[in-house]
Amino acid sequence: MMQHSSEYRKTKMPHALLIPLPAQGHINPMMQLAWKLVSDGFLVTFVNTELAHNQIIQANSTKQSDNMIRMVTVPHGVSPEQCRDDLGMFFRSVEEVLGPSVIDRLIHDINDKDEEPNISCIIADVWTCFGLHAVAKHHHISLAGFHTSLVSTCAIRYFSAELVSLGILPSDGILKEDTKQKYLPSMPPLRSTHLPWLYSGEFGFRLGIRMGQEISKIEWILFNTFYELESVVADELSKEVGTYPIGPLLTPEFLDFDTKETSKVIPSLWGDDVECLEWLQKQSERSVIYVSFGSIAVLNNGQVEELALALEATHRPFLWVVRSDLIDGSNAVLPPGFVERNRDRGCIVSWAPQLRVLSHPSIACFVTHCGWNSVQESITMGVPMLCWPYFADQFINSTYVVDVWKVGLPLNANKEGIIEKGEFTKAIEMLVVGEEGVQIRDAVSKLKTSARNAVREGGSSSNNYKLFINAVTKPTRQ
Repeated sequence: MMQHSSEYRKTKMPHALLIPLPAQGHINPMMQLAWKLVSDGFLVTFVNTELAHNQIIQANSTKQSDNMIRMVTVPHGVSPEQCRDDLGMFFRSVEEVLGPSVIDRLIHDINDKDEEPNISCIIADVWTCFGLHAVAKHHHISLAGFHTSLVSTCAIRYFSAELVSLGILPSDGILKEDTKQKYLPSMPPLRSTHLPWLYSGEFGFRLGIRMGQEISKIEWILFNTFYELESVVADELSKEVGTYPIGPLLTPEFLDFDTKETSKVIPSLWGDDVECLEWLQKQSERSVIYVSFGSIAVLNNGQVEELALALEATHRPFLWVVRSDLIDGSNAVLPPGFVERNRDRGCIVSWAPQLRVLSHPSIACFVTHCGWNSVQESITMGVPMLCWPYFADQFINSTYVVDVWKVGLPLNANKEGIIEKGEFTKAIEMLVVGEEGVQIRDAVSKLKTSARNAVREGGSSSNNYKLFINAVTKPTRQ
């Protein structure tokens, strides 16, 4: 194991070992949590695979970190980008390189060093917590699970074995027909093709059942969401496992409406193109269509071409994140002449500092894949959404955005999976200038206030976080 050493003498300083799933959408909120812990007097050891760590270092070479967060790597590891067609391979690799024997050895190594405080608690992504209950018990330390998305996504996975026993789901979790039904009383109806494990088939279904079994042993499951968003399902799940929403986990600069660059390093596997912020400064208030599909989603040539033509047809300024691997096929390109025709009102970047973009007054709406980080950031910044989910929990997120919270509109694809130009331009007009858009902006503004109130002193997330901190900093019971 490679460690970036710092000098600490043995003290009673609380020392948290953080273990994210090595993927962009999981590393980011875990690092936000790391900074929150540091601000409360913790030393943090942050574990990553060598592959993810090296990507972060390469993408963030100009940023400086703080020595209260120690970066530790474990060998090997594969990225979810490498396993898009077989995410089972990714999860099996994660379980191998971040398994209980590896974490146990790491804790021994840290605790044996005279100059470092002993590990006092483990906070592991729920997808890396397999077997860690025994490790924590062996070391007489606390263990918390960290769920980076909605409580609802956790709940549907947690109760999936029960749904099988009730005959609502088949034994492999995969329904043969496309139906829509209410799987849990506390959740909205879902299409069977939108169940979150379908992207990895029966393996993903079984993995979710295992995850549910693991978290049932853990006292604290921390969620990067806030109670007011889904109180009914949070109350239902809390009857089974410790359910503690502590989000949104964003740096105080953004929660306080400050769009200046933060000194805190929130690692990204992609390097930000900050020049787009200068471009945004030149745009009118609430005029720009922001388009980003996260770090994993891949579109085909037809989808990209139609989206490009749709953006052009809106006659509105747009900021479009086009990753180098966004388009399926090495020879895929944007439509001929598109960049030249839209040079004056379009800005295309390989990656954007998303929080700074969403907090900018020129942004009118967010065309998103509905990854949870993106949805929560959009809500917290008060930006309405156009939803184009790609896989996994993104369909549940989209359902909540459109049907429950009513802070966005769906983009409905045709049989080829393409969002046609007319569908896109119609949705843009409805959201930006239509009466429905007024109602959506009002709804997202109210949720923005709720999100910020949740993390302020006395708010639901603040209270849950303090309960956890107080528990893990008490003298350890042998």
